[in-house]
Amino acid sequence: LKEFFQGCEKELSIISTYLSDININKKNKLNGLLSPYNVLFDNIALIDINGSVIYGQSGARDIQKEPGFKDAVNGQVTVASELTQNHDGKSELCMYMPVMDKDKRIKAVLSASFLESTLSSYIGQKVSGSSICTAVLNSEGRLMYGSSNIPEFIGEQKTSYFAFVKACGITMKNIHFDDILDKIRKQKEIFVEYNYNSQHYTSACVPSGINGFYIAYISRGYKTSLEESIFSKANKVIFKILLAGIALVSGLLFYIIRSREKTTELLDKYEVIDKQDSIILFEYTFNPKKFEVYGDFEHLFGKQFNTLMGDAVYDIYDIVHKEDVSVRGRLHEFFDSTRDTFSAEIRLLHTNGGYGWFRITGKISRNEIGQCLRFIGKIANVNKQVSMEKNLVKRAENDLLTGILNKKTIEARITEILKSGHDGRHYIFYMVDLDNFKNVNDTLGHIFGDRAIADTANVLTKIFHDNAYVGRLGGDEFAVCAVYDAFDEESLMKFIKDHAEQVCKENRREYSDGVNTVKISSSVGIAIGPKDGQTFEMLYKKADECLYKSKKAGKNRYTIFDHYTVFNR
Repeated sequence: LKEFFQGCEKELSIISTYLSDININKKNKLNGLLSPYNVLFDNIALIDINGSVIYGQSGARDIQKEPGFKDAVNGQVTVASELTQNHDGKSELCMYMPVMDKDKRIKAVLSASFLESTLSSYIGQKVSGSSICTAVLNSEGRLMYGSSNIPEFIGEQKTSYFAFVKACGITMKNIHFDDILDKIRKQKEIFVEYNYNSQHYTSACVPSGINGFYIAYISRGYKTSLEESIFSKANKVIFKILLAGIALVSGLLFYIIRSREKTTELLDKYEVIDKQDSIILFEYTFNPKKFEVYGDFEHLFGKQFNTLMGDAVYDIYDIVHKEDVSVRGRLHEFFDSTRDTFSAEIRLLHTNGGYGWFRITGKISRNEIGQCLRFIGKIANVNKQVSMEKNLVKRAENDLLTGILNKKTIEARITEILKSGHDGRHYIFYMVDLDNFKNVNDTLGHIFGDRAIADTANVLTKIFHDNAYVGRLGGDEFAVCAVYDAFDEESLMKFIKDHAEQVCKENRREYSDGVNTVKISSSVGIAIGPKDGQTFEMLYKKADECLYKSKKAGKNRYTIFDHYTVFNR
């Protein structure tokens, strides 16, 4: 939660930096600067140090009496410790950021707020259920907001939640109310069980790391069933990790926006921060062209960054990997569209001279006739995350021994391309099975057998290196689906035969342990889609029939599903 709050603070800090250089009494200029940020908060206002509103509406009715405002006037960035009533009578949570002039004197305060209904709705979507509720408590234990089913769990009480628990009766022998008070003072996790309305409840409260707030996770349950999962030695650690996750999710509430359609893009803005210096924020203005960054650019990319002006703004693409330069076209397409959020993962040249994965996310603001004014966003180092994701995808889709596609994946890929077939395009399905493979395992052992499998995968990958899927169906059986656009039957058959002959040739080899030698070859069955079938199952069946013909005819040959013509090699 603390890191997420720092992310929001960073955003307000950018606004504050701009405000320090301009005349804050010019309403038109303020509107152009602050209005794009209305989507990030339910309300944003600029207030002078005497409490008079310069822009927007102050969150509180009497802003000068708010402790958070007073702290901001004294130079501190704060989050209010209580919900306040705004001018519409709605409860909201406010953040305050001091704005300084060029002489570092405080000239105004930025106030940004989130409605209680927004916060409660979001937390309800994320962590609520029929037997679970989640609430955010202030440092005194009073309920601030939470999921809509809270009254079912704790009634309509307005006092401290912990006082409510005491009144209900704590059912755990080793936990007393004084222990709870002590843990609140020390900002430690609190686990407690109690009875309410003849039902048993378990509550876990996790300190958020900001303002003494707690995230309370309350579940219906009995000690006998829950104690094992929560308080056993191993599971207690797991449960704490779960609760920490809940706290992080709740931390996103400080970055909620009104539009649910934009939530994924904008809340993601601070989702992957491990350290504050793992991101940089940027702003691109369109007229005049200007590209600025905020954060430690040198730490991420190994060189200092100077603000780019005019056509020099395009120099930023110099650090983009050559295979990802299409992001420039995607950005221009985005600028010309009506969309207001952008996200892409690309490789950028970083400090060690190599390329790493970075996620670019941003939001654009336009004027009343749709012209682009400003593009604001962040560049986050997600190299570890993306590499892990790609590795997981590879492990899930690829055969562990050979590295080529596994049966499930190649079947899905072939099914997909057959469904999206084009006129004049042919899908040649090769089934390849090793001859005498059993002798390799029986005579030389499984180490040589695995080597034969891996060598076959390498052969097929080398032969079908373009526009083809190569996979292992299991054991010593492989499949290849090659895509070929042929203008006539002759060129199609030449392509099929050339590749089949090369498969047979490259798979004729021998293995030896120094004492025994075993020779292998391969038999191939071939079917052509969509002529011989428009589904994976149909092509597989016909290619398998051809493979059987090749085996029966003496092995080391291929058969095409066309009147079962067998070609000897």
